[in-house]
Amino acid sequence: MSLLAGLRAVQLGPGRAAAVCGRLFADAGAAVAALEAREGGAADAFWNHGKEMLDAATARQALAAADLVIAEGGPAALAAAGWDAAALRAAAPGAVLVLISPYGQTGPKADEPATDLTLFYASGIARLLTGQVDDLSEPPIHAVAEQSAVIGGAAAACAGMHAALSGEPATIDISIQEALATLAMTELTRAGQTGSNWQRKRLADGNGATVCILPAADGYAAISPREEKQWAAWLEAMGSPAWGAEPRFARKKDRVANWDALHALMSEWSCQHPKQWIADTAQAAHVPSFPLKELAEHLDSPQLAHRKFFRQMTAEGRPVLAPVKPYRLHFTEADRPAPAPPPGPQSSRSPFRKPWRPSP
Repeated sequence: MSLLAGLRAVQLGPGRAAAVCGRLFADAGAAVAALEAREGGAADAFWNHGKEMLDAATARQALAAADLVIAEGGPAALAAAGWDAAALRAAAPGAVLVLISPYGQTGPKADEPATDLTLFYASGIARLLTGQVDDLSEPPIHAVAEQSAVIGGAAAACAGMHAALSGEPATIDISIQEALATLAMTELTRAGQTGSNWQRKRLADGNGATVCILPAADGYAAISPREEKQWAAWLEAMGSPAWGAEPRFARKKDRVANWDALHALMSEWSCQHPKQWIADTAQAAHVPSFPLKELAEHLDSPQLAHRKFFRQMTAEGRPVLAPVKPYRLHFTEADRPAPAPPPGPQSSRSPFRKPWRPSP
């Protein structure tokens, strides 16, 4: 049994965030139908997987039966397409409406155009992407791919799921800018607790003495010898180098003060070893560590293979490996939905909307 078996969703238009949202619902077992979805590229093939493609003749019928409707665009764009909240409510009277837009359906910026790049800047995330820099005139970098669509679509799916669970019509207004801004939660917390924010200018503050990324023979590995006993264990793991006994590295405050020199010395050692070996060696010494892996390296992961995380699909005429949903679902008898009600006025409602008992 799928998590959202019985839920009927309709995705409207070519918006990428809407496509992400629809794909997440389809992965969870909902019946998702898409009208005017973007098609053609490898990314489109991935986000459209598991959906039925509608035409205009069948869209009205699908909307009338929908439990959830997903549309993307500012208020003017949705109105021009005939998909504003009022029109959708008339077409899908019992559905949850999930409206996704760059800045939300209200406010002075509601109809401003936006791209993935401008949303990263508008949300404040771009400022955090390069880490600290020596030259403040260096521009923030832009994350690869359309991450704003992925984050916005995921936020829309979460909100839509909660609304659908209530079994009542609702309208969800998702701002991609606001969804992206939540990724800066560390800085929001810092500002709220200290009244100051993160400085982009690089300072020799020795932060790496707590969390450090070291170059390896085949990439990078991260270590975190936060405690004195972990530092001692890390020195032993590195073969007890002579410089480890120098007074300038004796205590954490000394390592912080002399961080640049310490990092250079550790890097000389780490460059001679593979990143996975460094991580395994550190972990065996009870020092937190992990290798920084490239995406392609996960294709051969024994753990992901065991979980059957990748499946083969065709994109642009060639076979590729694509990820599946990031969870596995197992029902017990206590989890199963309550018996269906007798036929009557309520029988038109989706089976998904009947009460169900969660696990104890």
